[in-house]
Amino acid sequence: MTNDLIQKFILKDEDNFRIASTVGDVWPEVMEQIVDKLYDSLEARLKPKLKDWRFAREERFGIDAFPSFYFWRPEWKDEYGVCLQTGEYGKKVVMGVYRETKILKKRRFCSELLEAVKVRFPTAHERRPWWEAEILVHSPASDWRMPDALWQIKTDDRIHLELAEQLLDLARISEPYLRKMVRNKK
Repeated sequence: MTNDLIQKFILKDEDNFRIASTVGDVWPEVMEQIVDKLYDSLEARLKPKLKDWRFAREERFGIDAFPSFYFWRPEWKDEYGVCLQTGEYGKKVVMGVYRETKILKKRRFCSELLEAVKVRFPTAHERRPWWEAEILVHSPASDWRMPDALWQIKTDDRIHLELAEQLLDLARISEPYLRKMVRNKK
C-alpha cells in the first residue's frame, strides 16, 4: 500500500480521518506491547540457564529513545552486563556487553573480551564509551519500527529463540572476562 493511497483513504471522510488519528495515537503502545512480550520470552528462556543472574528493563520501546533489556551477575556491582538495546526509538537495534560509564570512566576497555566476542560475532566492535563490545542486530531487521519486523517479532518464535541463543552465547563468552575485570578492577 502506498502513502498516496493511505492519504486518500484518510482524507476521504471524517470517519477515516478519526480512525487514522486513533491508530496514530495507539501505534507506539502496540509496538511497545510486541517488544515487551519478546523481552518476556527472552527472560523466560535465559533465566533457567543463567540461574544467579539478574534481569531488568529500562524505558519503553517506541516511546523512549533507548529502551533496553539487560542482565548481569550481582558480583559485577552494576559495572557490566549483557544488553539488547533498541536505540533511537527502535531504529537501531544492538546487543553487546555494556559498561556503566559513570562508574568506569577511567577503566580501560578489555581488548581480550572484544576479541573473544568477535570469534562468535565477527562484526562486534567497541564504538562508544558504554560498550565493551557492540553488535548490530539484523534479526528480524536492524530497524524494529518497520511493520514487517514487528510482525515477525510478534508471530515467529524462531526470532525469540535466535535472539535468546545469541544473548546466552554473549553472556557465556563475556562472563570469565567480566569476572576477572571486576575482581582486578582493570
